Amino acid sequence: MGGDARLRRVFLCAPAFAEPPASVRSRIERAVWLTAPILMAGLVHVAVITLDLVPVLARPIDGGLRWRGRPLLGRNKTWRGFVVMPAATAVTITAQQALTVRSRRLAGLAPLRRGAPPAWVVGAICGAAYVLAELPNSFVKRRLGIAPGSSAPRARAAQYVIDQLDSVVGCAVAIRVLYRIATVDAAASALLGVACHVAVERLMRVLPHGS
Repeated sequence: MGGDARLRRVFLCAPAFAEPPASVRSRIERAVWLTAPILMAGLVHVAVITLDLVPVLARPIDGGLRWRGRPLLGRNKTWRGFVVMPAATAVTITAQQALTVRSRRLAGLAPLRRGAPPAWVVGAICGAAYVLAELPNSFVKRRLGIAPGSSAPRARAAQYVIDQLDSVVGCAVAIRVLYRIATVDAAASALLGVACHVAVERLMRVLPHGS
């Protein structure tokens, strides 16, 4: 019960710091600030796949296991993504927080919560949340016999929306927990993240990667 109460305070209550009413511009700036690290990490991931870097990690995380005759997650969910995304996000958020030391304006956009772990740990958590949130969708798609990177013919639009939302929502939840921001700011960053995710997904279509 105590844990549920704490979660409600994190997601539903206003951030515990004084802040004037946010303007549309400030919310947009905050959304960009929160989305930038994971977007840059995603582009790093695209580059790693394109150049086929660290191929030793390009192995399915399910180890080829099958359940009821079908792959557990599929060959395209590899250890490379599980290493690259958290590592790249750790670097980008660490660099971002270093900039806040030099700029009071940047420092006020989305400060970390009091007692939050170091910036590199925050980045690793956000990157891990991004990739972990994709797994339930991949698991369900394999059960339905949907190939990686494709959608069910009868629910193509719905499946596409889920494909774009899963990782973004996972990352947005981590951001809401780790940063001193309002829920509306986490939602705004998620919306921007979805737009960026669609753009990256279009780029990834030419690469041997899917969910």
